[in-house]
Amino acid sequence: MPSAQVLYSFDAYRRAGVNLCLGTDSFPPDLIRCMDLGVHLAKVVDGRADAAPAERYVEAATLGGARALGRSDLGRLEPGARADLVAFRLDDIRDGVQDDPVRTFLLNGTARQATHSVVAGRPVMTDGRIPGVDLVNLRRRAQSLFDRMREAYSERDLRQRGARELFPPTFPPFEEPRP
Repeated sequence: MPSAQVLYSFDAYRRAGVNLCLGTDSFPPDLIRCMDLGVHLAKVVDGRADAAPAERYVEAATLGGARALGRSDLGRLEPGARADLVAFRLDDIRDGVQDDPVRTFLLNGTARQATHSVVAGRPVMTDGRIPGVDLVNLRRRAQSLFDRMREAYSERDLRQRGARELFPPTFPPFEEPRP
């Protein structure tokens, strides 16, 4: 879906039998925040507080994607499935008090709270660490690639604007007052 658009209406598509699935490969790169945003936008679009409850977005992010791929071994925890699992901390004071753990996490948490990840039964993250991955260096490399990609936008801009003009800072840079 292009930027600055919303699905109208999540519940109407579900009632019509459409298999809804949810994922992210862009910004926000946080599937938890994506579900949170979806839950809130669905309520605004439908004008109802009970529209598109959190469990429907969890289903879209798990079983919906598996159905879209025709993969009964994905999106579920049961014998014969691939045993993909992510665990999150739920004891952060910033998450507030808990009502229902899934709903509380979905509406208050982020993927940054992931502590453990298992893919096809193999642990790939333990206690928030990914063995063999230097996250500081990985972030540095990712930033370098992003900076180059951002600079390259000006090559495709019909008006040949520079990256600074295409992507201005939120606030102007702070300049020291001159004496």
